[in-house]
Amino acid sequence: MPLDYTARLGPLDRLKNNVALAVRREIFEIFMRECQPGPDERVADFGVSGHRDHPVHYFFESMYPHRENLTAIGRAAEDAEWMPDQFPGLSFLEADLRSIPLPDDYFAAGICNAVVEHAGDRDSQIALVHEVCRVCKRVIFTTPNKRFPVELHTFLPLIHWLPDPTFHRLLGTLGFGSLARVETLNPLNASDFLELFPPQRATRVFTLGWPLPGTNLISVSLSVSDSVGTRDQLRSSLRQDAHNGLGSPHPQEVRDHAPTH
Repeated sequence: MPLDYTARLGPLDRLKNNVALAVRREIFEIFMRECQPGPDERVADFGVSGHRDHPVHYFFESMYPHRENLTAIGRAAEDAEWMPDQFPGLSFLEADLRSIPLPDDYFAAGICNAVVEHAGDRDSQIALVHEVCRVCKRVIFTTPNKRFPVELHTFLPLIHWLPDPTFHRLLGTLGFGSLARVETLNPLNASDFLELFPPQRATRVFTLGWPLPGTNLISVSLSVSDSVGTRDQLRSSLRQDAHNGLGSPHPQEVRDHAPTH
C-alpha cells in the first residue's frame, strides 16, 4: 500500500487535492520552461507515489508529452509499478533516491516534487539531493516552505516553527504518528534547502504559491556543463519568474549560489 504523507481530511480531501493539483500544474510549467527537455532527451520523475485516487499524485506522468523517454523512479514501498500500464511508453525504476543505479548525467532533465522533506535528517536529505543531481543535468526540486505559517502535511498552524523535538513530539500526541519522526517529516526553509545542493552546480531557490512567505519552495539546479551558471544570470531568471507571477524573489526568501569561473 502506498505511503501516506498528508493528513486525511475526509470530505475535504478532494478539495485539498484539487488545490494541490493547481499548484503542481504551475510547477510543471516551471519545469518545462527552466529545464527545456527536448523530445528525444531522457527525463525522470524522482520519487513517485503509488497513490491512484487523484491526478495530483501522478500529475507529471499525465502532463509530460514524451513518455517514451520518461522514467518514474520510486521505492518498493510506494507500490507504483502500475504506472507503465496507465502511461504507455513510460519506464519504471525501483530505487532509493539516495542510491540510484545509473551513471552520471544519465537524465537530461528531471523533477523531484515534495520528496526531500521526507528523506530523513539533514545528512539523508543532502545524500538524496546530491544523488539526484549526480544522475540529472537539469532538475527541479520542490518542498513546502517551512516559513509558511501552516504546516502543509498536517494543516496545523505554527507547530512546525517549534524546535524539532517538540514539533515531532506534538505530532505524535495529536495523532500524526506516521509523521512524528524526523525520518518521515523534516521541513525546510529556503536557506536550509539551498544548502542541500552540491556547490559546483548552479542552483537557485524561490517561492511559489500564496504571497509572502509563499507556500512552496522551488529549486532549479543545473550542472556546470549544462549552464554558464553565473550569479547575475541566476538573479535575472529570478526576476523573470517574478514578472511571470511564478516566484517571489524577496531577499528574505531567496538564496542562490553559482560556481565561479
